[in-house]
Amino acid sequence: MDDADRRHEDRRQDLETAAQLHEAIALQRAFGSDAAQRFLKLRGIGDEVSQNALIESYDRRQAARRLREAAVS
Repeated sequence: MDDADRRHEDRRQDLETAAQLHEAIALQRAFGSDAAQRFLKLRGIGDEVSQNALIESYDRRQAARRLREAAVS
């Protein structure tokens, strides 16, 4: 396997992981963090990656909510 093949394989896996993380974030909004973490664990995504993604997503949503509430007041 040459460098180009290796980069293509890495890119493909990153896109698959990104899609799964995106779906997990939607699950987190609908059913909570536990359901999202279980979803990712069943798909072989490590705890550290899943926790970081879900925490960052939650923090961004909370910050956006606070900004919206401040704009209304």
